Amino acid sequence: MSRSSSDPARERAELIVRAWRVLDGERRLEAMPEFFAEDYVRHSSEGDYDRDQFGEILAALHAGFPDLASSTEETVAEGDRVAYRWVSDGTHAAEYLGVPPTNRRVRATGITISRFGPDGRIVEDWSSWNKTSVLHALGIVPLG
Repeated sequence: MSRSSSDPARERAELIVRAWRVLDGERRLEAMPEFFAEDYVRHSSEGDYDRDQFGEILAALHAGFPDLASSTEETVAEGDRVAYRWVSDGTHAAEYLGVPPTNRRVRATGITISRFGPDGRIVEDWSSWNKTSVLHALGIVPLG
């Protein structure tokens, strides 16, 4: 007997991978409403951002690091949340956050926890990443 059952937690984890392939890999920021709810909020150490503000942040990142490549390294899903570890690599080839291009390769690593709403889109994110290592790689913050 064949049964078909869905696993909502797994589907949410797969949506995370697909979202970042589309948004970062394909640079299709116009697809944000497909993945993020209208009332989406991203919490970070810099403050909270709505969906449009987050899109502007991603656009600036893509402009500053035109070869940016990101990957989702691991996902853990339970209930309405997915935690994922990610890695982004790129060359600082244009101005980013007021910093002129350094042409240095940069790697950012982080962890994000996403909460999904009843319609299957992300309604809230909590993101943490190693900003100091990025600033050091750009030659902005010396270490040691």
